[in-house]
Amino acid sequence: MLSLRNILLLVLALVFATGTALYVKSWLENERAQIAANQKTEIQIVKQAAAEVLVSKTDVPAGAFIKPELVTWQAWPEDGVHDSHIVKIAPEDRDEDYVDPVKKLDGAVARVALKAGEPLTSVRVVHPGERGFLAAVLEPGYRAVSVPVDATTGIAGFVFPGDWVDILMTMKLRDERDNAKQQRFFSQTVLSRIRVLAIDQHVDKEDGAAAVAKTATVEVTPKEAERITIALEMGRLSMSLNSLSPAETEEAHRERLIGGEKPFDPKLVRNEGRSYTLDADVYHMWGDPRLFPKSSNSREVNVVRGSDAAVQTF
Repeated sequence: MLSLRNILLLVLALVFATGTALYVKSWLENERAQIAANQKTEIQIVKQAAAEVLVSKTDVPAGAFIKPELVTWQAWPEDGVHDSHIVKIAPEDRDEDYVDPVKKLDGAVARVALKAGEPLTSVRVVHPGERGFLAAVLEPGYRAVSVPVDATTGIAGFVFPGDWVDILMTMKLRDERDNAKQQRFFSQTVLSRIRVLAIDQHVDKEDGAAAVAKTATVEVTPKEAERITIALEMGRLSMSLNSLSPAETEEAHRERLIGGEKPFDPKLVRNEGRSYTLDADVYHMWGDPRLFPKSSNSREVNVVRGSDAAVQTF
């Protein structure tokens, strides 16, 4: 049987053991909390401030027109924004002269091929009126040629960039047969289905407003450029507007380029046959001997055969 002294010692031992256990537990919890706090302090997730830059929504080939539906705003790290990038300005920071960058890009041309998600910069995009714009619009292997027009030959100003036209030539000929020295006229379709690149120095449609121009710049092959150059010296050139319905439209032409397909070949419809019209097809009285008697250069010769004499006309 335990004595009173042993019982007291046992109780004291249990008390000290319990206190020590509670102290150690409390100390461990404090240490763990301190370690967790230190880790939160050392490992901080830094959220970088992001800007929005204008990027290409899809792949755009070089020379293709850039339209609003082909671009979009995309978040971009501020430390990665270059001065040449087009950055979105917050509404509260816009002044009265602010112009939507997307609208400013309408009508511009990709100077180089653009990949989807690639930022648009001044190096990659050329705007109307800037150096190299027309060269960027031209398809490989084609040339740009200017044709003088007026209110009549230019269809009263209703021809716009992107339209398709035929080039017609009207010329005069002097017919000196039979010493008549008559002046004749005829017209001929020099080229068919030619794309208009610019009117005067404008490559946009100016909100569809008709304006009488002095020059139309068209896209042709090198051989067709030679034909237009000669035709300019031979007679007067005029244009006839093509419908967008029977053949490929400008929108389909652009979508074909963006899709990586072969560009529309205007030569497929340019070789339909050369058409011409003579003045006699319009002026039906031309050639009527009652109005235009033929002059005679015949000569009379007296022919004598024995006792017979006769006059022969040659």
